[in-house]
Amino acid sequence: MRRTNPVAAAVLGAVAAVLVIVALPGLSIGEPTTSHGLTPSDVFTTTEPEGCGDVDTFGVPPVLPTRVTVTEPANLLVYFTSEWSGLQADTELLLQFRVNDDEGNFVVGTPFEWGVSNDPRLHDSGTVMWSFDDVQPGAYNVFVDARTDPVPGPAGGGNTNNNPTAVLENCALTVFVNPVA
Repeated sequence: MRRTNPVAAAVLGAVAAVLVIVALPGLSIGEPTTSHGLTPSDVFTTTEPEGCGDVDTFGVPPVLPTRVTVTEPANLLVYFTSEWSGLQADTELLLQFRVNDDEGNFVVGTPFEWGVSNDPRLHDSGTVMWSFDDVQPGAYNVFVDARTDPVPGPAGGGNTNNNPTAVLENCALTVFVNPVA
């Protein structure tokens, strides 16, 4: 008589079901796009070894605005590294990249904000990055928008009754300009 392990049979069944779903034509989870750029034609970096932003729910002036020149259609690869401190309990720091034209008009930004949090007694650090595809020739200001948001509860956005703060320090913003292939 042959014995089967019910746990092994369940795992095998789950794996088989996932493989069948992935193999079905036309079915996908998410719609990724692919872009291929050439060797970077230019790299722009701005650093601030001291404080680069006192953030609250109202936001902060642009963090490390970096002037970038694009001479031919290109993909921009943007990195931001920072140390943050002073976040209160139940608060997150929200970061987003923005690209503005010479007149200060919004051209493109990240479709979401990165949320980071930590123990309020500690300094923490991290790096976020994003790529912007097919940016047309021109001069741009690339920068980070930052704000805090009390959690849980309604979005902060200037909630003066609960206006948590954070400090950004030791910041670097780097933009790679990669011509479109």
